[in-house]
Amino acid sequence: MIDARFAWAAACAALLATPAAVLASDTASIRAEGPDGTVLAERSANVPTGGTTTLVDPVDGETTVVPNNRGTSFLVRAAEAAGVSIGFRVYNFGTPSALITRIGPVSSPLDWSWSWKLKVNHRETSVGSDDVVISPGDTILWMPSVYGVPDSELDVVAPIAPRAIGETFGIRVDRYDDNAVRTAGSAVTVTYAGQTVTTGADGTATLISVPGWSDVVATAPHPGGIGNIRDSARACGFAPGRPEECGMDPLAVRLPDVAPNASIASSVGLVRASITVGGRAITVEVPMPLRGRAPVAISPDDIRDESLTPRERRDAAGRLASSLAADLNARAAGGDTSLALPSGVSWQAAWLSGSPYVAPLRRGESLMGIRTGGPRNTAAIRRRVRGLNAHLNRCGINATASAVRRHGYAMTTVRPARVRTPLVNCITRRER
Repeated sequence: MIDARFAWAAACAALLATPAAVLASDTASIRAEGPDGTVLAERSANVPTGGTTTLVDPVDGETTVVPNNRGTSFLVRAAEAAGVSIGFRVYNFGTPSALITRIGPVSSPLDWSWSWKLKVNHRETSVGSDDVVISPGDTILWMPSVYGVPDSELDVVAPIAPRAIGETFGIRVDRYDDNAVRTAGSAVTVTYAGQTVTTGADGTATLISVPGWSDVVATAPHPGGIGNIRDSARACGFAPGRPEECGMDPLAVRLPDVAPNASIASSVGLVRASITVGGRAITVEVPMPLRGRAPVAISPDDIRDESLTPRERRDAAGRLASSLAADLNARAAGGDTSLALPSGVSWQAAWLSGSPYVAPLRRGESLMGIRTGGPRNTAAIRRRVRGLNAHLNRCGINATASAVRRHGYAMTTVRPARVRTPLVNCITRRER
């Protein structure tokens, strides 16, 4: 799958006189598929020749040190470079080892009805991911797996060269079992640029090329009954006589290195918050806010107790956020430097867009918006602050909106906090 696309990337690189760094022999490809969609799009990443990744359990502080060329650390490093968070727990049964529990927003269930599985070169690994050695040229897949149910993996093979717009082209879908035995991917649904076809008995189908790069996505029901399995390839259409319009496949660009050949501490993990409602324990796991990778939100939809009404779920989410904020502050006070905030700032629960968030706030601040702290998001927050201050002035409210950046977050805040409700009501009236 990846080899064909890299071959075309090489051709494009030569055509455009672009350095073909993405074709370096020290890379491997990696992707992760959840039950309902792709959670880590396929990319190539450098396979380190040295260094380690230190994984710290977000719940009990247990640590494990994994060489950078192993399955677990390769995922953590590639995901961090791609801006995708990872959840894990570290268990110690004589030797500490990490278990991946979440990739991006998709967590394996607490009841272990399915778990994340690692496949290398279409073959199921026979040891834990901490011990799987990744080599240059490997194809890495993380996918959901149901214990005792043989898994099948899909592999889309698309043409190496692009096609002129409107030209038909054939694709093939292969299935691989846990032992990397290939069979035809028959009766698989394939979508491409608004087209939907079903593969025949030989696993092939025909599509019509459209302008630019688009995904050819193959989907089939997961044999364990947990959503779907999928794979995607890329296809590009160009105006007749102008193949250079396709350029290089965007997915062929190699992920940047994360601390190559050096020891790093993991910036990802899960933290658990628990409360009691009507004598029952309610527990959720949410991303740990190390390095400010993402806002920490607890949606009422995360509470899956069907006996609770929507209002009770909302109230429970707020209590869980307050419990989580107290836990993070206690851990920071206990010496967890990854959670330590500037003087006068603490982790606080705040409602935003129907969900409670845990964010770094000063006493008397109200949260109006929060994003990860990249330059583009910071600029968007500043534009919103200018608009909010204009609303405050028009509404006659004596308060100030500010753009702040704390612990990796770009946030909009208003002080004093008590003006949040009048401000929201005033904005709502004006926008009707």
